[in-house]
Amino acid sequence: MRFNRSTPASLFLNLLIVACTLILTFPLVWIVMMSVKQQAEVMTWPPRFIFTPTFENFRVLFDAAHAGATSYGTIKVDFLTPITNSVVISLCAVLVSLVAGVPAGYVLARRDIPMKEDIAFFILGFRFAPALLVVIPLFSVFQTIGLYDTYCGMIWVYQVVTLPMIIWLSRSYIEDIPKDVEEAAAMDGAKPFRVVWHIVLPLLKPGLIGASLLIFLLAWHNFALGLILSSTKAPVTVALLKLLNPGVQFYPVMAAGLVVTMIVPVVLIILGQRHLERGLTFGAVK
Repeated sequence: MRFNRSTPASLFLNLLIVACTLILTFPLVWIVMMSVKQQAEVMTWPPRFIFTPTFENFRVLFDAAHAGATSYGTIKVDFLTPITNSVVISLCAVLVSLVAGVPAGYVLARRDIPMKEDIAFFILGFRFAPALLVVIPLFSVFQTIGLYDTYCGMIWVYQVVTLPMIIWLSRSYIEDIPKDVEEAAAMDGAKPFRVVWHIVLPLLKPGLIGASLLIFLLAWHNFALGLILSSTKAPVTVALLKLLNPGVQFYPVMAAGLVVTMIVPVVLIILGQRHLERGLTFGAVK
């Protein structure tokens, strides 16, 4: 971080940035510290910042056959299953949203259809509607048609979170591509499908990668849909809630679970940071 000390205003701004950084990173540091503490050390007041770290909490999380011999008594946690559930559901939800959302975004961007803007805002309204508005009616429907606690059912209902974002982002990206490029390809004899496949999609690639990372994070952190519509196929966010049992406090184990849960998004953001930045700014400047 480079500081500019030329003026008092710049010094104040630098101090403000440092303060905001500390405030934002402190909860993350605190969770990581809790994940390597014993239960008694977590409950100590005032908090202890110097302690002997332990990785027993992570062992409890992933040792599916473990049934005792810990400081928590008899406990059995299979955390690998909900992580697998979250990966499968989130990835498949992103793929389905791309297959359905990009063509829809293209139509909204390029075709003159009746009430186009009304349709676009109607789709966007699903993104901002309360999740319970959709989940409660779907609960009985899913049980009736056999989609409750299935991957297909979860991937389908996650489209409420992912599909509107893909449609709107892809529409914005396509509008930023000059229409003359498509018209030139059409004049050379290219069919509409070939224009989209060989001209539009390659130009959309940076934006779609960034949008895919964004909606994957939205799906990964979703809680309400998995809580009500799944049981054995519950995502990782719901599995963390099960560690908060009445009268039994597994705070260090839950903190270890939070750390593991954060690893996947952090790795994706680091690996796709360049595409994420380009994707979020793609279409911003005409």
